[in-house]
Amino acid sequence: MHSLPLFLDPASVRCLIVGGGEVALRKVRTLLDAGVECRVVAPTIQKELAELLDEHSLMSELRPFEASDLDGTNLVIAATEDSEANLEIHRLATEVGIWINAVDDVNHSSAIFPSIVNRDPVTVAISTAGHSPTLARRLRARIETFLPSSMGRLALYLGERRSSVKRELADPGSRRDFWDSVLDGSIPDLVEAGRIKEADEVFETSLHESQSLRRGLVSLVGAGPGNPDLLTLKALECMQRADVVYYDNLISSEVLDRVRRDTRKVYVGKRRGIEGMKQRVINEMLISDAQEGLRVVRLKGGDPLIFGRGGEELEALKSADVEFEVVPGVTAALGSAAVAGIPLTHRDSAQSVRFITARLSTGDSEIDWAELVREKQTLVVYMGLAELPILSQKLVEHGMDEAMPIAVISKASYPDQTLVMGTLSDIDERAKSGAVSGPTTIIVGRVVSLGKALSKDN
Repeated sequence: MHSLPLFLDPASVRCLIVGGGEVALRKVRTLLDAGVECRVVAPTIQKELAELLDEHSLMSELRPFEASDLDGTNLVIAATEDSEANLEIHRLATEVGIWINAVDDVNHSSAIFPSIVNRDPVTVAISTAGHSPTLARRLRARIETFLPSSMGRLALYLGERRSSVKRELADPGSRRDFWDSVLDGSIPDLVEAGRIKEADEVFETSLHESQSLRRGLVSLVGAGPGNPDLLTLKALECMQRADVVYYDNLISSEVLDRVRRDTRKVYVGKRRGIEGMKQRVINEMLISDAQEGLRVVRLKGGDPLIFGRGGEELEALKSADVEFEVVPGVTAALGSAAVAGIPLTHRDSAQSVRFITARLSTGDSEIDWAELVREKQTLVVYMGLAELPILSQKLVEHGMDEAMPIAVISKASYPDQTLVMGTLSDIDERAKSGAVSGPTTIIVGRVVSLGKALSKDN
């Protein structure tokens, strides 16, 4: 983060505003809305600001700024139209450790005013670290549209009942589950409608039911190909409620950032050529945590049931009588095809799609090559970069045209994604010259040629 967001007690803020124009007027209004008392120093003060100061009995002095004006303050706003004066205020404030907001000068500000959505006592603050106030304003407008005006009433209602819930539910995890169930249920709508008595009845019933033993749950969640914007709403919900998350190599740091901050994160990944944590051990950890009443998320790249050994984990959970759910994700095949602009099926080129994982160098006795080289189908190969030369060779040996189009997509949906297209005869050389690295998805078939016109990389 470029900024440290803080919410300050208004009573603790002693603010000085230097300037008496339109900018100073806007800042005074913001401070008054937050309950902060302030004083103004400026040679001249515009009429509207003067009236506002008088209305709220705020101090003001008609004179130039002096260094002694900083005495007793902990925040100063440099709102003059004189850049040299603002720089001098910044220098003096910095020397004595006072936070300063130099209006429209992020490089000389230690404090920045965010754009605010006010649903008192709920406050949403948006900042771009001073880079784009217009963007912050646009984001504020979006939030305003879906944050109901009753949100403040709901916050007050819940706050009045926190102490009783804490007395009844000693376990923090049980309390968190209870509050989630309250917000997912009918209580918010009842409070918004002013039907408080009915809300209280539902609240008490829910609290009584929550006092039973907390049951664990394992969620097998597909995280998609890597871009956090491709997470499903259900996946985000699971990640925000999890007590512990088990993740592997295909989970990007951006996706992990969407997990609730106090969630325990456990890496259980495996890498090619390196023996990682055995699947049996992973299964045992999932079961153990769930039996302790925890909400467990097994976060997998793509979809959890496509080449993610999710089926094995489901079998183990079912055998242990552990409650579980499966949350589908955008699999690597779909994400890669979207990046490359390749339709996996097409009326004239492919009526079926076949997914395989490439482990050719260890023997191919179980691979039905005759099926893989059938006409009018698309072949999608997971984790096949190291096997690319063997894959191309075997497909040609079993009858596929060496001019068959093929695409290698690396890190699909990531900012540094790479797309290389060619034919079976030259794709290995093209991939090497393109410095392609994993994770990769390979697409083979006539449909690949349809993506060339849409690809910006070829």
